[in-house]
Amino acid sequence: MSEIDKKAEELLLALQKKGAEDIIIKISKTEDVLIRYANNEVTIPIYNEESHIELRFGYRNVVLLSSINNVLFDAEKTSEELIKIASQLKEQEVYVKIPSTKYNYVPILDVDEETKRISELLPGIAENVINESLKGRIKKVAGTLEGKIEKIRVITSTGYDLQDIRSLIMLNHRCFSNSTSTGQWAYCSRSVKDLDYNLVVEKAAQIAEINVNQKKIEPGNYDVIFSPMIFASLMEHAASATSAYSVELGLSFFIGKLNTKVASNKLTLYEDPHDPKSPAYSRFDDECIPTRKKEIIKDGILVTYLHNLRTAKKFGTETTGNAGIVFPTPFNVHVKEGDYKEGEIFKEVKKGLFLLNNWYLRFQNYVTGDFSTILRDGIFLIENGEIKQALYGGRLSENYLNLLNSIEGLTNIKYPIKWWEVNIPTYSTYALARNLRITTAE
Repeated sequence: MSEIDKKAEELLLALQKKGAEDIIIKISKTEDVLIRYANNEVTIPIYNEESHIELRFGYRNVVLLSSINNVLFDAEKTSEELIKIASQLKEQEVYVKIPSTKYNYVPILDVDEETKRISELLPGIAENVINESLKGRIKKVAGTLEGKIEKIRVITSTGYDLQDIRSLIMLNHRCFSNSTSTGQWAYCSRSVKDLDYNLVVEKAAQIAEINVNQKKIEPGNYDVIFSPMIFASLMEHAASATSAYSVELGLSFFIGKLNTKVASNKLTLYEDPHDPKSPAYSRFDDECIPTRKKEIIKDGILVTYLHNLRTAKKFGTETTGNAGIVFPTPFNVHVKEGDYKEGEIFKEVKKGLFLLNNWYLRFQNYVTGDFSTILRDGIFLIENGEIKQALYGGRLSENYLNLLNSIEGLTNIKYPIKWWEVNIPTYSTYALARNLRITTAE
């Protein structure tokens, strides 16, 4: 048993002796390899191993959340400090006991042998990405390649002692055909062998090569083809807004809309924590509730909020197994595929835009869903189903419910996207939407 496991067990006992209950302690041990590259060269790789603890406990109808990064902490002293803080807090409006039920869980999915060698393999993969990109008209590349293996143990005062292993491989790649002509693509997987870096290179390079001689975009309403990059960002925000915590705080455009139409009937969003190829593969949530595949929006209807035990009690329902230590959240987001082939969906646009990517999505009003986001790495004018002109300087300035209802078609292949603008692994298609508002970035 590792030192941090011993300390966690000591802390659990010390808190119990001082009157704490409903204690959850989550121990994470992470190996992380980050490869950055710029100007066609790999910079110094960063290798990191760390352990930390997240915990939650109840004390006289108060709930305290905390984290510990020092693995050499003193359990007795730390428990005293935590109880002292808890004793000064107000009672929760809704207090929930954590369960002691014996659940059945899906099996632990071990990390494959190739992925265990991330520190050895990732620098070479990054070099391959660079070299493959420079075979065409691409002049310069930059990006990040990250590998992570996380071993998780959760122990509770009600007798749970659960373990899980999670792994992530993530590539974010940008190509430059000149200083202003860029293309970007991202990809994520659970395993090194499932990382399709050739696809990433091809997609990013194709965009960069045609993203030349840009003209200033004219503001107005356009029919739009979203690439999986930007559509993943939009759908991640939509799924996150179904968290009951966001609804409770008044930070969601889905307040009061459960079991009502919130999107086009073309759109179905679901999560699948049991997808064996997903970095989000998870046997249980942070309250030890078994995870499960579930639809969130089905044929345009919002069929569930995402709950932990506390929000479920407040909303008069059952937990959906989406608890984090603080609030419920989706493990991953899947867009259900449509019927269009990628080439076909462009032919549905007589005059409109193809949008490749976005940065900095920000809400002007969370409740109404008014937002805007900067369009990056490729804006293209479409005429009669063909890309005619590269543009620049646009923002998507819309209302979320209007955007969701504007979706008219989806492609039949989806891509696993994760990077700094898409924090949750999101499996996204190309999407056709009608009559969306584009403003200028100035």
